[in-house]
Amino acid sequence: MVIGFKLGCRVKQYWQRCCCLMVIIALLWGVGIGNTSTAFAGINDDQYDGNIFMLYASNAGLIPAKVNLAAAIQKQRPTLVMFYVDDSRECKENALVLTQLQGEYKQSLNLLPIMADAINPERQYQPNDAQYYYNGEYVPQFVLLDGTGQVVLNQIGQLPFEALDTPVRELLELPPRTEALRLERPAFSPSPSADRTFVGDAIRSLESGRGEPVQ
Repeated sequence: MVIGFKLGCRVKQYWQRCCCLMVIIALLWGVGIGNTSTAFAGINDDQYDGNIFMLYASNAGLIPAKVNLAAAIQKQRPTLVMFYVDDSRECKENALVLTQLQGEYKQSLNLLPIMADAINPERQYQPNDAQYYYNGEYVPQFVLLDGTGQVVLNQIGQLPFEALDTPVRELLELPPRTEALRLERPAFSPSPSADRTFVGDAIRSLESGRGEPVQ
């Protein structure tokens, strides 16, 4: 009688453990299916994988931006704005370009990446707000402003490094570049799907100090 009771308790405990295990497996399976698109996201598609500057340029120093446009104009410092989203192939590719520009001109150029999805379409932005210059539809969009806030360049679409480097050098009164700057792959990327990312001297941008917060 006692033996039968103990055996019944063990069988009950066994089935309880089996049921718990099956529930855990089902939950993990559901989470895995729900994240399929993210797991297979990469630099060559329009899938979301996380912040593009961290994942595809190994650069955590651009987000959030150190200085907003109003503060940059007050200091008479040129600003390059990039409007982007994290689930755009073109934006992923240009994350490296902005990082490279930061590495080259971080002492004289303010880099201001802005998530387009975070812009409030109901708000009336002013010319000293970077969001004022967003086209409202397409990304990436690059807007280069001089130290007084005048627009020097306003381009939509993926741009190579040279297309931004040349006007930046002209604005900063630097001589034209005589040799093309090679963009290299980063030594480390926090995303397994970002295996085709690369960065050169822009890794120096991670050494940049704290600035004024974006308002």
